[in-house]
Amino acid sequence: MSKLLITDEMIETGDRVDAPRDFLDKAQRIPMSRRRILSGLAAGTIVPLVVGCATNPVTGASQLIIPGFDNASLAQMSKAAWDDMKAQTPQTGDSRLRNRVLTTWDRTARGRSNALQDIYNQPSNYASDEWEIAVFDTDVVNAFVMPGQQVGVYRGITELTENDDQLATVLGHEAGHIDGQHSAERASMQVASQVALVAGSIAIAQSDELKEYGTSIVALGGAALQFGVLLPYSRRHELEADRLGLDYMHKAGYDVTQAPRLWELMDERSAGNRPPEFMSTHPDPGNRRQELINYINARGYAFI
Repeated sequence: MSKLLITDEMIETGDRVDAPRDFLDKAQRIPMSRRRILSGLAAGTIVPLVVGCATNPVTGASQLIIPGFDNASLAQMSKAAWDDMKAQTPQTGDSRLRNRVLTTWDRTARGRSNALQDIYNQPSNYASDEWEIAVFDTDVVNAFVMPGQQVGVYRGITELTENDDQLATVLGHEAGHIDGQHSAERASMQVASQVALVAGSIAIAQSDELKEYGTSIVALGGAALQFGVLLPYSRRHELEADRLGLDYMHKAGYDVTQAPRLWELMDERSAGNRPPEFMSTHPDPGNRRQELINYINARGYAFI
């Protein structure tokens, strides 16, 4: 099979990954009943992928990571995307803003290193030259991280935050995505889902009983994978990154009670302009705020 290429945009948007053209011709005939096809598509298990699940040493979660889509592999792919981003998006010329972001990042990153050692028993020595931080001069209220440890912060998110504690919430969250290996897991899930749908299409095309239902079944399978597997995974990743970010900012000496406040601000800003949670890649801001409060109280970082 030829090598599949997945981009960061595919990871974020869920764009399909095409199989090689001769994939269908070489496929083994698969006798399946209509009920088995529907069940398999909904569960994403029509094609048994010969890939082991690994346990993430930080989160403790079992993760599907397909060889070639691990953090190291994605880091190489993301370098070109990062360079394009910097070339196409203006960076701030405000030295005070840039210094604020870099100073908050440095402190949060040192807190991350301490948390990885003290809480998660993972070796970690912070080296500033292993990370690249850019502050983009746009109104977008967001930040992002790439597998190669590049962190992008938009001016819009810095203007929403009321203090550096809230900015540390954002930056700690982004670092949490790296330690959670979320890009690698999302990429692997996207590929596995596409393979499952291709296999389902093969089985349907080769079944006299199912041919007439082919389009409907594949559509059902795609929706089941999107709403039943991919989007819940994405929301789980966001909550994991939130919790890791709290650990990092706590170790850095920031006020963790400002994290729920940040999501109050985000909730106010996005009210009436967001899809229902089950259709979104991110948890509802109100639910997210409560999850943060629960975690802060459970950890004993504060009592809210």
